Parts: sequence; C-alpha cells; structure tokens
Amino acid sequence: MRILILTPRLPWPPLDGGRIAMARLAEGLVHAGAAVEILSLNPRKHRATATAPMPLQAIDIDTRVPSFSMRIPFMVGRFVSNEFRNALRATLRRFKPDIVQIESPFLLTYVDTVRNESDARIVLRSLNVEFRIWEGLARIERNPLRRIALRRIAASLRKYEVRHLDTTDALVPISEDDADDFRRLGSSRPMHVVPCGVTVPESADGLPTPSSVGFIGSLDFRPNQEAVEWIAGELWPRMVERVPEARLSIAGSSAPKWLRRRMTNIDFRGRVDDATSFMNSMSVMIAPLFAGGGMRIKVLEAMTLGKPVVATTLGAGGLHVEHGRDILISDDAASFADAVALLLRNPQTAARIGNAARETVSSRYDNDVLAHGLLKFYESL
Repeated sequence: MRILILTPRLPWPPLDGGRIAMARLAEGLVHAGAAVEILSLNPRKHRATATAPMPLQAIDIDTRVPSFSMRIPFMVGRFVSNEFRNALRATLRRFKPDIVQIESPFLLTYVDTVRNESDARIVLRSLNVEFRIWEGLARIERNPLRRIALRRIAASLRKYEVRHLDTTDALVPISEDDADDFRRLGSSRPMHVVPCGVTVPESADGLPTPSSVGFIGSLDFRPNQEAVEWIAGELWPRMVERVPEARLSIAGSSAPKWLRRRMTNIDFRGRVDDATSFMNSMSVMIAPLFAGGGMRIKVLEAMTLGKPVVATTLGAGGLHVEHGRDILISDDAASFADAVALLLRNPQTAARIGNAARETVSSRYDNDVLAHGLLKFYESL
C-alpha cells in the first residue's frame, strides 16, 4: 500500500508532541510494510532541515503571511501555499498513492487538489478537535477583550472544521473522546482511533534529582503557555509551603519574552536537545493543562520512562489511565500541590505509580501494533 502523508511542519526532528505523533505513526506504517512518502510544509516558525528515514519533500512557508479568503479562517489561511499545491499535484501523479493521510485540519484546503489528481482515499488524522482548544482558552482568559478575540477564533474554526468533516473519506482521531466529539458534530465517515504509539525501553536510565519537579512542552503553544503561567503563579507558591526543598524545572522551545519574565525563581531550560534525559532527571513530571484536546504526548513519554505524573483532567485526556493507580489527577492548585508533595515525600508511592504507568503504556500504546491496526483499516477503505 502506498501512503502519502501531508504534514503542516516537518515531523523530524521530533522535538514536540505533534511532531512525535506524526513521526511515530509514519515509522510504524513503514514497519508494517507500507510504502510511505511525506510532503510537508516547513514554516519559518518551525524551520528545520528536511531529513527523514523515508522519502520527504519540504516546502518552505512563512505562516506570518496568510492567504486571505472569506471562505477560510485566518488561522487556516496561513497554511495555503501555491508551491505546496503544485508539489502535491506532481507527487500524486508520480507516486500514485492509495491513501492520502492529512495530519492537520489546517491542510484540508488541499482536499480538492487530491480529488482532481487522484483516486486515493483521503483520511484526516486528527491530533485535536482544533476549535476546542480555542474554546478552552477563551473560558480561562481573564482579559475581556482577549476573551472576545479567542471566542471569535474558536467560532470561525468551528464553522470551518464542521464544514469539512465529510470532505474526507475517513477520520483517524487520536483519542476516543475526540472520535465521540466528531460524531456529535455530525461526521458520518468511518473512524479508527489511533493514539500516539511508543517503544518502551527495557529500563529507565539514570537517577532523578531528589525533590525535582519538571514540566516540558512547546511554549509557542497557547495551552502550554497558560499551564506555565498557572504553575508559576498558582501552583509553585503552594509547593514551596509544602516541600521547601522542592525544585522546579521547565523546558520548552520558543517561549515568548512575556512568559520568560514570569518564570522568576524557576529553572528555565528553554529548548532541550534530549527530552528523555530531562524527564529522567526529574522525580515527578507535571501536566496542568486547562485547554486542549487529543492526548498529551509528553505525558505519555513520561509514563514510558516510569515517571510518576500529576496532571489535570485535560492533561491526562485521551489516555487510558486511572487516578491513584498509574497517575494522579487534580484540577485545582491546592490539591495539585498536595499530590506532587505526596510523590516527593513518599518514594515508594512514586515508584508504584511510575511502574504502573510504564505497564499501562506498554500494554496499550505499542507503536507497531497500532500501525498494523491502522493499515488494516486503510485496506478496508
């Protein structure tokens, strides 16, 4: 089977959750026996060298300069490129794919091009119901003017996403919750849920720094920015009261200046070259997300390493986890601080939850098993 994957940015290097999810699934499909090629936009904001373990073509784009249209939202117009469209036409004629897998709703404007040039089945592989992210950001925004702006963005994206739900032949959501959401929104297309997969190492490497707490995520992503603000303003003052010796480290690329100014008395690492080493050095990983959808790839990564995780309900979203068994879940600052303090003060409890997390990931999220299942779904199309 020949599969052409369209991505909004290069999957490699896999530095953030979105790129990890795209890279893992592409690699899994190759391992399952598919012939895979990737055609990717290469935004200036995420500019990278086009290297990959499979054929890949990258088209540079500056998403700060959108293509204006009354039919598509501003957020979507940023990903419109005539050069990309021409490269897509040429690739469809040469490669003749059976499946075109679109990795973002922002690329659904290219569906017509695929239809005109190919008989391939078109699949939207969705990492989020995108407009839900902006609805969540609007709910927690305190500034009235910004709240209005966020609601308008959410409304325009909702209209766009709902209008395009049935323009593809199938949907591949990353979580059951997202699949249910797509159905409620009116999708009638076949669906197959494929969470992000992992390859579980035989054992965790290295010893964590005592009383260390870590957060990692791309800091040009609004939900992660909100999370860091909450950590600095709401959570950490409470943590210092409970565990004075606790130390907080935050890692993430592309942090804006206004966010850096708010991270006083915090070990801010910026972009780290090795996310696994960063997480391995922490006693506890935290994921206090209050907006978003899909699943938190970095939570999955931490669990793979046997790290105990404290998350909000949304931070644990899309994962088959159970509070108190393989994760701790809390949605307010006081109880979240209590949960982190519990893990720092009780190494046996932390080890039990971390080991259970690793077992959960191993049994449910094996990358090759997930990719084989997706390939069978594609064959059914």
